[in-house]
Amino acid sequence: MISNFCRHKFRPLLIALFLIFITSTSSNAVEAKNGESYDSWLEKYGAWDVLEENYSGSGDSPELIIKRAQTAYKLGRYSACMNILQGTPAFDDKYLETSRLWLGGQTQRALGDPVKSVIWFSQAARFMKQDFMTDKFKSEPNLKTVWFDVWRSLYWSVLVTSGSAREAQNMILTQSFEQAEKVWPTTYFIVNTKPVFKSSLQKGLDFKPALRNSTIINDKDRELIAMSIAASSLSEWNKSNSILEDISNSTVKTFWNSVNSYLETGKNPAGVDSFQDENLVNAWSFFKSGVLEPAYASPTLWKMAAPASPAWNAFRNKLMSMSPREALDTIDRETGSLLLSEELVSALQNYKLAFALLTSDMELAKKVWGQLDPNSLPMSLRVAAGIVFKPDFSKILSTADAGKNSNLFIISGLCDAAGVEYFNDINSPFWQSLSGNQFNAQVNSRPLDRLLLFSELAKDSSKKMDKSIARRCAMLFPNSDLGARSFIYLADNAAQNRDFKLSAFYLKRVDPNKFGADMHLNWLIAAVEYDLAVGNEAKALKAYNEILGSGGALPPEKELRLALLIQQKGDLKKAQAILERIWSGQDKLDDELKAEILFWIAEGEQAMGNKDKALKSYLELAFKFPKQNIWAVTAMYRISMIYEHRGQFETAKKFLNTVIKNADRKAQKEAAKARLNAIDTKLAKTGNGKEASFPF
Repeated sequence: MISNFCRHKFRPLLIALFLIFITSTSSNAVEAKNGESYDSWLEKYGAWDVLEENYSGSGDSPELIIKRAQTAYKLGRYSACMNILQGTPAFDDKYLETSRLWLGGQTQRALGDPVKSVIWFSQAARFMKQDFMTDKFKSEPNLKTVWFDVWRSLYWSVLVTSGSAREAQNMILTQSFEQAEKVWPTTYFIVNTKPVFKSSLQKGLDFKPALRNSTIINDKDRELIAMSIAASSLSEWNKSNSILEDISNSTVKTFWNSVNSYLETGKNPAGVDSFQDENLVNAWSFFKSGVLEPAYASPTLWKMAAPASPAWNAFRNKLMSMSPREALDTIDRETGSLLLSEELVSALQNYKLAFALLTSDMELAKKVWGQLDPNSLPMSLRVAAGIVFKPDFSKILSTADAGKNSNLFIISGLCDAAGVEYFNDINSPFWQSLSGNQFNAQVNSRPLDRLLLFSELAKDSSKKMDKSIARRCAMLFPNSDLGARSFIYLADNAAQNRDFKLSAFYLKRVDPNKFGADMHLNWLIAAVEYDLAVGNEAKALKAYNEILGSGGALPPEKELRLALLIQQKGDLKKAQAILERIWSGQDKLDDELKAEILFWIAEGEQAMGNKDKALKSYLELAFKFPKQNIWAVTAMYRISMIYEHRGQFETAKKFLNTVIKNADRKAQKEAAKARLNAIDTKLAKTGNGKEASFPF
């Protein structure tokens, strides 16, 4: 058990450093004759709004605090629920404290924060006996997958965290792992993660690099990669790419050229797909999972920051025009000046390391590296140093990396790609070709390998996307194309299920302009679905016009819903134009949808007073789609009314008789019979409808 190698009394520290759990309500319940309280009776029927009123004026006993929080939760007022739960100290009663913490976990989950959710659940589980904990965990929907994915995220984060924060996080990791081990002991995640976690607890931050024997990449290649990175830190992209020309392996060269391309443009180059063709799942996943996105989004994370000095740009331009050796000499002269600010001196030292690397004199570069504080260096130069000098992992981290998974993924991923492996017990060999059973075996044996996990989820989603896969992709890889597609899928699904708040939550987490025209179009389609569902006609129509303007199209079912919303709002011409547009693509539609569209086209014409056009559409519907009963029967009833209004009573009667014969609903039959009786009464009075009379 992991508890044997890390057991601390850590609750106060956890409460101070992590999410800290604080919580605090009383009701003078009226009882029915059978002994049931009024509040219990309201709760039984789900009258949570009234219950909330009752509890809001009550006292502050632990029982009523829990009731108040539960009521807010049932009403979907999750922020209010958390305020209640966090607004009181922990309860002395273990049962009530367990209830408070478990409800906190559910609420954090509903608020969209799975990490905090699992921490609250884990704190609650401290007070549970084994059987009760197992039942509780297994009754919470999809908790196992969420728990493991959150644990992964916390574990990755701790690898770049130091000091007391690392100690607190390790305590949480230990506690939550032991709880999961008791509930799901035989899962591949638990079995294969346990030895890795034990080892990392013992190592702390002392992860030493390993060089895998490989013909793919050699020491000379690593020097070239470090030099290329140094050039990229100076935004010298052409120089960076030209240095890479001498790399011995063309696939490795393509990878590092692609790194430069992404860092310069923010887009994956076409060459990335070649990695998938060769089953190089790590290289492919590195780009597709969006590892480099933070480095592009925050330029100074990768590139040299410019000091706030008016003379800096001119001096920098002068340096960039020199050879690396000349630049180094110039920097040495300038840094000897007493007139320079601390910021300028620091910037010059960083430039000195970049130019030292560019000389290809690695002894000189290592000497310069040894004189610098990693906290002052951009990530690029720290990665370059890691690749060529191979220090302990802690030596290439800065305080700015603390707790940031994203920084870990960039640093470790690029070092792995250069053949310098800091986490070879976690990650599979970067340049190993994997497919079929070999791929599956690696996925199962290395559950903490993020790039393998991405590849597995991408593979599963390509077969068939569902909510479970989409949630994992969105949570674990939000910066990726797959993550964005997952958010859009979930938003669309939530809107269709009329969970509009959830749909909005997902849509807000996607930048519609980030992943190209196709993704933007998909986002707009999902946005239309949401706006239609909540009645935002103007927004839905704006997004619809944007879709059409980009050459795209809404799925016909959604386009029909938009047309009907506009029709209901009274803009009949605009609605009719959309309906006619949908109908123009009728060849691709099924009969049920064709019948429905024709019906609403006819209804629109009728509402605009175009009875002849309406009649033609009703007739076409009744003739072509008689099996679409609800639409065909209703159309026939409308036809009969038009003919009755025209005085063509016998024709009207024939259509009404068909309605009576074919209608599935009693109300339709009764309405048709009533109309038929009315026509017969009218005919009896007027004599209309008899044989023709001939005057001569």
